[in-house]
Amino acid sequence: MIDVKHLYKNFGSLEVLKDVSLHVDRGQVVAIIGPSGGGKSTLLRCMTLLETLDGGSLSYGDLAVATDNGSGSVYGGKAVLSQAKTRFGLVFQNFNLFPHYTVMKNITDAPLSVQKRPKDQVMAQAHELLVKMGLEGKENMVPCELSGGQQQRVAIARALALNPDVLFFDEPTSALD
Repeated sequence: MIDVKHLYKNFGSLEVLKDVSLHVDRGQVVAIIGPSGGGKSTLLRCMTLLETLDGGSLSYGDLAVATDNGSGSVYGGKAVLSQAKTRFGLVFQNFNLFPHYTVMKNITDAPLSVQKRPKDQVMAQAHELLVKMGLEGKENMVPCELSGGQQQRVAIARALALNPDVLFFDEPTSALD
């Protein structure tokens, strides 16, 4: 599902990730643990294309997203990056919900507007996710009306609504109530 080889990431002269490699197969659950400031979130951001690799390669299954040409990472074209983004869902540590969207719109926006899935299918799935997350009756609330734990559960439902091959979580239980 995921293949990372010899990943390097620097911020100026600060080397944050040095020669990181990992392979994750379908069905595997992997936890990356370490001290605060150890590069866990940076690795996650590199794997989800929010940061660019300075060196190394990244693949999602048979899709080569970035390869190392010997002098740094070279990313695939726009079509490759677009396809890569459909293969994962991401739950941020700090929720990143749209503050002006309702709970339901936060969950259904990407499946409807990006994936172009049928509205009835997306709405049914969203209602199922709300039940699973213990958020029934919160559909029309906006994030500021929810507790931190409820906001985190909305963020998890939003990631699951994309039906991704891979789910990335950056401390997803830190705010759960």
